[in-house]
Amino acid sequence: MKKITHLLLLLICTTFIGHAQKTPKIDLMLWKLTIPEGSVTTYKAPKILDYAENREIQKFMFNDLTDRSLVFYVYPSIKSKRSFNKTDLKEQNSFGSDASWSFKQGAKLKASVKMGEIYKKNDVHPRVIFAQIGGRLKEDQVNLIGAKDKSAPSILKVYWDNGYVKLRSKRLADPSITGVDILKEDSWIDDDGYTFKKKVDFDKFNFQIEITDGKMKVSVDGEDKVYSGGDYKLWNSFDNYFTVGCNLQGDETGAYANVKFYSLDVTH
Repeated sequence: MKKITHLLLLLICTTFIGHAQKTPKIDLMLWKLTIPEGSVTTYKAPKILDYAENREIQKFMFNDLTDRSLVFYVYPSIKSKRSFNKTDLKEQNSFGSDASWSFKQGAKLKASVKMGEIYKKNDVHPRVIFAQIGGRLKEDQVNLIGAKDKSAPSILKVYWDNGYVKLRSKRLADPSITGVDILKEDSWIDDDGYTFKKKVDFDKFNFQIEITDGKMKVSVDGEDKVYSGGDYKLWNSFDNYFTVGCNLQGDETGAYANVKFYSLDVTH
């Protein structure tokens, strides 16, 4: 039934492609799309700009013309070679490469978001990551610590969890860690997490992440959670980038979810 609903929405999208006034006003020029179609498949500008006419993309990202939203969808039982199932956008720079910015440089992401359809197991919905700050090592740092690649910890993951928006950040595993050891992934562990008081449920809400030197502020409909202190000063060592979309934290047979974005803006 849920897949039929998705196909009907897709038909609406295809039928009314010419109605530009009804499409979401989200600029995809500086984003790269990853879809869970077998091995990881990606699209970036200029190909991503024609997503409304690309049937492969529309399986996972499409316009809902009934409410002018951009929908990120994960099909039942679709699995990529990465963990869990996800359809998401990764921030790019103006040269078409992966974006990289530091806390010292600063960044801001603003979005209007709504949780769409999602399956239940034992009367409980799985969590969905809809925004994240990914981390990346610089080339000289990779060589310095003998890392396999440029991957670094994600300083922030933002979840929809049974109607509530929850955060998970990182902290040093031990305050005595210094020097090049700061760059090692196992030097950082998850914090205790934070849950915003307001239950957004399946309603639209406004969401913002604001990064400044040594500080990270996350807001949901005016309620703020501020992270600061020594660990966040040390985070200037890493490069970062935003990702948004639908990252379903469950891989059971029959799993599905979608997240709707009504607006999406990033500034530096």
